[in-house]
Amino acid sequence: MKIRNGFVSNSSSTSFTIINKSSESKTLVDFVKENAFLIGQFNSYYDYEFTLEECVRDAENEDVTFEPKEEKELIFSDGDGPLGHVYDYILRDGGESENFKWSFLQSLR
Repeated sequence: MKIRNGFVSNSSSTSFTIINKSSESKTLVDFVKENAFLIGQFNSYYDYEFTLEECVRDAENEDVTFEPKEEKELIFSDGDGPLGHVYDYILRDGGESENFKWSFLQSLR
């Protein structure tokens, strides 16, 4: 997972916008935990068995913080472990939860 700062040449990555809708700082770990159902959806659609714990561990390693009302462009790749694999595909339809909103930007080839 990367924070987009320019051109990315990874052929299997996807760019998304994630917005912290709340008035408090949130982390990528908060996003993963609040939207744990996405991991289950991915596993069901694609016949995988990634766990919430694996994805939280990946998110902890990224150290991404969203300030209140902040929007960030993040890039997820199926080559970046469980979290990247899940989010590269499952976030593409966009969505919203209590504290976050996300949308698909582009596949990066």
